[in-house]
Amino acid sequence: MTVPGDAGAAPGPVAERLAELLRASGRTRIPRSAVRAAFLRADPTMVGSVDARRNLAAVLAELTAAGVIEPTGRTDDGSPPLPNSVKLLRAAPAPAPQDRTPWHAELSWASGLSRPSPTLLQVNEWLFRNAARAVEVPLRERALEITGDEKAFDGRLPGALSLETLRARRVVPPLHREPLPGGGPVLLVVDNVDTMDSLLRALRPEPGAVGGVAWGAGDAFTASVLALREAPPSEVRYSAIRYFGDLDAAGLRIPRRAGELAVAEGLPPVRPATGLYRALLEHGRPAAASSVDHADVEWLDPALRGPVRDLFAAGARLAQEAIGATHLAATPTWRTGLAPD
Repeated sequence: MTVPGDAGAAPGPVAERLAELLRASGRTRIPRSAVRAAFLRADPTMVGSVDARRNLAAVLAELTAAGVIEPTGRTDDGSPPLPNSVKLLRAAPAPAPQDRTPWHAELSWASGLSRPSPTLLQVNEWLFRNAARAVEVPLRERALEITGDEKAFDGRLPGALSLETLRARRVVPPLHREPLPGGGPVLLVVDNVDTMDSLLRALRPEPGAVGGVAWGAGDAFTASVLALREAPPSEVRYSAIRYFGDLDAAGLRIPRRAGELAVAEGLPPVRPATGLYRALLEHGRPAAASSVDHADVEWLDPALRGPVRDLFAAGARLAQEAIGATHLAATPTWRTGLAPD
């Protein structure tokens, strides 16, 4: 890693990833708390590490030397001190040097990447140390061992990385779903169980295109979506998946990641239940959000993206329970977007 004061050196992989995350925030002046949060996303191995502050200071020095950021002159009183905020500069960073990483034979395909991700570099190091003696384990156990983040491989694996290379197996949790007799080929996945109950009661008399409602159970859906590959013979084979969850950073990240994995495994894409999200925007009660991330807003239909960006820009979120039994009984417009493609 570049040490502070190594002026002119190109940013390393973690520094480049941090720069990408800072630019994605859409802000010019970024406070220390947001910089620290982005750094932990760029390098999950630093979560809970005693070296996190020192490494963050070094990465900020890399970006400063490369002309990517300009730290404020005011700092906290930690050791080493961290700036109260950083300013993103308009100048583009210097191009990264050609990758000269010695790649393990099982990752030879990565030699053609101009910017291998930090996660891929961690896998490469792990292979050199452990490939000969590693035995197959559940994927989250391997992810924690390699990256320090047990959820690092929950979605689609990066590049041509395979389960075989990781000596891991993907454990698919059950996806609880309730059929709707007389319904169609659409599976409606709902983040929270109370909203699932209300939707089941609202849909049973007239299910329309919806043949079943499933409980996504939060982040579990990023893995349990694969349970649809082996549906029991008695269950309809769904040709479309619609999702309804909270309007916050996690609520959009979950269906986006689940959808990427679903498509990679030959399942239908996960698309938003547009009418339910529109109703939530119209009738939900905004609450303060602990974190705001615009990265997954593009998963929504175009007409919803602007209002959701405005919601997030205000530091707010909406809980899906606002669209409960009373609202579902009062108006049918929430059914928009539940038909198959």
